Amino acid sequence: MARFQHTVTLAPVPRRWFESCVVTLHDLAESIEADGARLRLPDGRRLPELLLTEGSHLRPGARYHPENDDGSGPDIDQTLTILAWDRKRETALELVTLDDELDGPGHMACTLRLTSAERPSDAKLSVKLETGGGRWTKYAEGSGRLHLDLGKWWASAAGSGRRTTAPVTAKLDHALARATVAAVPRPAGDGCWRVTVTMRVTGRSFVRLLLPLAMTVMGRRARGAFAKALDDAAKQWNDQVPELVRKDMEQLPLELVESLFGIDEEGTSPSLGT
Repeated sequence: MARFQHTVTLAPVPRRWFESCVVTLHDLAESIEADGARLRLPDGRRLPELLLTEGSHLRPGARYHPENDDGSGPDIDQTLTILAWDRKRETALELVTLDDELDGPGHMACTLRLTSAERPSDAKLSVKLETGGGRWTKYAEGSGRLHLDLGKWWASAAGSGRRTTAPVTAKLDHALARATVAAVPRPAGDGCWRVTVTMRVTGRSFVRLLLPLAMTVMGRRARGAFAKALDDAAKQWNDQVPELVRKDMEQLPLELVESLFGIDEEGTSPSLGT
């Protein structure tokens, strides 16, 4: 087994702001109206690049596809499905992507679950990649699960809670290796978060025998790469999050729509119009 650990300092996200943002995103989604397959904002502007192809908007079973670049219809290689939409209980979405460029048809499914929108307490993300090609394609497959206990996160970030309990845990499974990740925040003296990330990697199949040797030869370089990846991610977080947190919550939904769907100031998509 190989063990990696590194600590980074992150700009904090206020709990009240985060919870308001979750509510705002739900408000934004619920303000969008379905006009057949087309989706429209409350002021009547068309929401480009996304089509409702099955079910009722935001109801369990509703399916959405991005629109083809030429406007000819839905791109069936990508599907967003509403699994649950209940502010008091759970919001759950599934995104499935098909890719025929792999050695055989590729299938990636991502599922996000949040409990609940009114008082977020728990978030889970699962990812699964499968291929349907030959015998060696199993080495291109894998799965991952991430669990964020929001109650434990806020408590730990404030300096309370059990130090041995990680608010963030993740598991990654591959034919050749299995990794577990844990992240624990603690308060820094300037109000920031000091987040310690620990990863343990266990080899599978023939890699189980090779991993100890590889760590003996390249352990320092591997730990350096692990630390650099976290430092780079922390830099991006600290460059972007403080500005985002300072934004007016009433302006944030409009900026999200503009950034996600490319709507210009006049309310049209540069490529699709109204």
